[in-house]
Amino acid sequence: MKIYGNFKNEYGVPEDALICDEFFKNDLSNGCGIGLGNFDGVHRGHASLIDTLAKECSERKLLSVIYTFSNHPNKVLFKKRKTPVIMTVAQKSEIFEEKGIAASYFEYFDEEYANMPAEAFIEEYLVKKFNAKLIVVGHNYSFGEKGFGTPELLKEYGNRYGFDVIVVPPVMEDENVISSTLLRSFIRDGRMKKYRKFTGRYYSIPGEVAIGRGVGHEIGFPTANILPKEGFALPLSGVYASKTLIDGKMYNSVTNIGNNPTFEGIKDITVETHIFDYNCGLYGKNIEVFFVDMIRGECRFKNAGELIQQINCDIRTAQRILSQKNM
Repeated sequence: MKIYGNFKNEYGVPEDALICDEFFKNDLSNGCGIGLGNFDGVHRGHASLIDTLAKECSERKLLSVIYTFSNHPNKVLFKKRKTPVIMTVAQKSEIFEEKGIAASYFEYFDEEYANMPAEAFIEEYLVKKFNAKLIVVGHNYSFGEKGFGTPELLKEYGNRYGFDVIVVPPVMEDENVISSTLLRSFIRDGRMKKYRKFTGRYYSIPGEVAIGRGVGHEIGFPTANILPKEGFALPLSGVYASKTLIDGKMYNSVTNIGNNPTFEGIKDITVETHIFDYNCGLYGKNIEVFFVDMIRGECRFKNAGELIQQINCDIRTAQRILSQKNM
């Protein structure tokens, strides 16, 4: 899949992303079908939209394109509200490709973009830039200045410029409309099984392994430490049964999120993963930790001996969870 966009040093941009406009000059000469949205978390509602786009484009012999953002719009629209990011550009791109999308375009959302009238977005972007013949959106999609653009406005302009509009209905689960906001609440509360139920995959945090304080190694449980990027969604502090992807291979693991209250002097929240049956060095490697289920909340122990006893218990619990089918 081809990846294009306007990137501003965002976290998790694939190395093969193309930062240019050749896309508009060549690949779109025959038009395209385009899916619009933020796609944070790529939940089952998003999946329904993507599947609809891929199917329709295949039948209509159109190039399938996802148009989304490299940064979260709320950083501009609601500056005082903290909206943690659930996925990197690379993670989203991988899912788009798995679902058969031919290309994705990641727009950088800034003040100028936020103030663009909805009509201008349709004419300048969808019609002139993308040469759209089909547009697929969710039921609550909005765009343009102050969010005045709606699916109804798209249909009105579609009649004028000759493109079709498909509005995908919401997907329900447990009497809730599946949404990225709901996913964030699951992450925040450590409800990893719920997250998987609503997305079809584990929540994961990618990152480079950094040098830690060596506490885990000293007590017999070496860990790979990821320093989470600012703005990335972190699960509730505690211990999790997890899986860790290293060089294309998945390993069972147990992961602690928190600031190690048993030991003094640690203030920052860290992601520390003890990987089962892995003894090679990891410093500087990029890994990805997948959260399967929460084992317990973060605790302060009286001494290292008490902590070691609990870690052994956590490992046994994690192994039992990870040995179950469909995990």
